[in-house]
Amino acid sequence: MLLAYQILTGAALLLLLAFLLRAGTARAASVWGLTALLPVLIALTAALRSQAQAEQDLKGYQPQSSVVVVRTAGVEYDVVLDAREAACLERTLRLGTQTRLQLNEGAPIPVDARTEVIGPLPSSRVVEALSIRGQLQCRDIERRPANG
Repeated sequence: MLLAYQILTGAALLLLLAFLLRAGTARAASVWGLTALLPVLIALTAALRSQAQAEQDLKGYQPQSSVVVVRTAGVEYDVVLDAREAACLERTLRLGTQTRLQLNEGAPIPVDARTEVIGPLPSSRVVEALSIRGQLQCRDIERRPANG
């Protein structure tokens, strides 16, 4: 499917270039139509490529729980994260957002740009792939304002 969209996009681009280089061979509506169609084709091709890359990145990924130490604001928290929580925490740390991690065990754990995690988290490629595929829902991460 991706190859079909790449071929269709390339053909539309070549046709548009041919129309533009040989003035008068096409009506204005044809040129406008191809010009409007190209961004849509490019976006669809890019989305399909991202989906294919995400699928490739997830090959061999085995979701598993992990035991980590979260060090933030001078306090260390020993936590057991399921695969989804670990992926959400990796994304939060990579993006440097200020949040709270709410686990079933008790009080929320503050997470910010200075937070350190000691222990295994999924790779950023896996986390991005899970996000692209719509498989990463971070219900335990609560966004909060930068001053709060």
